Amino acid sequence: MKKENVSSIGTILASFLAASCCLGPAVFVVFGTSIGVFGKLSIMEAMRPYLLGVGFLMIGFSFWKLYVRKPDCNCEADVRSMKIARSIWWLGFASLVFAATFQKAILLIYG
Repeated sequence: MKKENVSSIGTILASFLAASCCLGPAVFVVFGTSIGVFGKLSIMEAMRPYLLGVGFLMIGFSFWKLYVRKPDCNCEADVRSMKIARSIWWLGFASLVFAATFQKAILLIYG
């Protein structure tokens, strides 16, 4: 697997972990229910800035590998794999932006 794909998938994982402290309870609050076990995820809140930092570093590395650096060859297989890698990058970028901003959005909506 290419380094930029691993980095983009790592970004998605870091975004999920950064949002795990509050995303689960927020979903249940939207539907008007609550589950006490999600209170145990509050330990992830202390790690959230570090996970977001790791996510931003990974997404930056992937951006550099996919968009800034010149490709080694322009063969057909490389172009196809580059399109797949860029799709994964955009998914990772969207999940990172969501993980970084969803708490403020929920506060604006329900606060």
